[in-house]
Amino acid sequence: ILGESLKIISLGQGQGPIAEALFKQGRQTGDWVCLQNCHLAVSWLGRLEMMIEEAGNEPEQTNDDFRLWLTSNPSPKFPVPVLQTGIKITNEPPKGMRANLLRT
Repeated sequence: ILGESLKIISLGQGQGPIAEALFKQGRQTGDWVCLQNCHLAVSWLGRLEMMIEEAGNEPEQTNDDFRLWLTSNPSPKFPVPVLQTGIKITNEPPKGMRANLLRT
């Protein structure tokens, strides 16, 4: 059932409008939306910030089941307000070559 309500898109060149449409659809229907590789769409992140702010200002227009997941490599250009409004989970590689090899 989750597979039907989870929409995933990998961001990059030209994917911003598609991601925006998925975001808007998810807000209405309660789908979960995962935007992968946000660091590759730095020019679009300002628009994402505005959409998240709009959703926060109009909670009655957002389905209670809607969830937005973002994946990104570290980027100094990632909008701080987006980071501040969400829950952050990090995955860091283990220290040392041996530990890193054992992890794979």
